[in-house]
Amino acid sequence: MAGIIEDKVREVAQPLIDSMGLRLWGIRFRGGRDHAVLQIFVEGENGVDADSCGQLADLLSPALDVADPIGSAYTLEVSSPGMDRLLFTKEQASAYVGSVVKAELRMAQEGRKRLKGELLSVSADGLVTIAEEGAGPCEVAFSNIAALRLVPSFNDGGAKAPKNKRS
Repeated sequence: MAGIIEDKVREVAQPLIDSMGLRLWGIRFRGGRDHAVLQIFVEGENGVDADSCGQLADLLSPALDVADPIGSAYTLEVSSPGMDRLLFTKEQASAYVGSVVKAELRMAQEGRKRLKGELLSVSADGLVTIAEEGAGPCEVAFSNIAALRLVPSFNDGGAKAPKNKRS
C-alpha cells in the first residue's frame, strides 16, 4: 500500500519540487494505527537548507490536502536526504559503490535480515553485493531490500562525511 501512496504523492509533489529548483531524492510513507508520517527528501545544487524545506512544505501541504493521496491524518516531513541517506533506487545505490551501507531485508537471507558492510556492486538486473566484515560478500536482490542506508564515515577532523562519488 505504501508504494501506491508514494506514487500518488510523487505525482503531486514532483512539479512543485521542480518549480523550486530542487530534485526529488525519495518519498517514504510509514503508516501506523495512531500516527503516520510522510517523508519527502529533496536535494539542491548547493544542498538544501531549512528555509527551502519549510517553503516546500508550505507548497506541498495544501496540494496534498486537495489530492488526498493518504486519506487519514499524517505528519508531513520535508528534508534533505542527509549523510545517512536512504538509497531508494538501484541508480542511487550504484553512485555509492565503495561506501559502507546498512541493509534491512524484507525476507531473511542466510538466516539474516540485516547486513552492514561495503557496497561492492549493484548490477543492472538488481543484484546488490555487500561485503560484510568477517563474513565476506553477500548477494541480495534489490527487491528484497526494505531499506538501504549509507553509513556516514568520519574523517580525521571528527566530522561526519559520506563517501560521496556523485558530483
